[in-house]
Amino acid sequence: MPLLEQIDWSSLSPAKLWKQLDVETREAAARSIYSDPQGNSKAEADALIAQAMRFRPSAIRKLPTERRVQYLLKSIPIDDGLASTMLMALHLGPRAALLEGFLDNLGIPQEGGLIDDGYDMQPPTAEALKTAIEKSREAHADDEVDLYLAALVALDSETWGAIPEALA
Repeated sequence: MPLLEQIDWSSLSPAKLWKQLDVETREAAARSIYSDPQGNSKAEADALIAQAMRFRPSAIRKLPTERRVQYLLKSIPIDDGLASTMLMALHLGPRAALLEGFLDNLGIPQEGGLIDDGYDMQPPTAEALKTAIEKSREAHADDEVDLYLAALVALDSETWGAIPEALA
């Protein structure tokens, strides 16, 4: 069943969205954390692994990325905070072109998918979102667009709350 058909928009949270993702997408998101050049997400993930596995943080940092990804996916309870981190890492990393194009289609100034600091972000209208969604679907796989839209609502329903209306 397609992702958007499974979603209850009224109670969507990052952790609930995470539970609906397929294994490959979860792995891609977890791997994205370890591709973050800033390393902020990586440090957070490593600390959670160390705590859950009762290892020293320095021991976790020495593990190969694949092993840390597997610990992250199989040994850590995924709460809203960690789910948010992984969803953002996925969309700022390997799926950045989708994020950047979507924001560009809405006329929102951004760099690398991050909205410009000085921009006064207002919730886009359903009509503007509908147009941006259509353009995104022309350039990207439907399942990736669906996940991105769901992630926007899960992460910030105040700003992106018109997405379900735009999809209807």
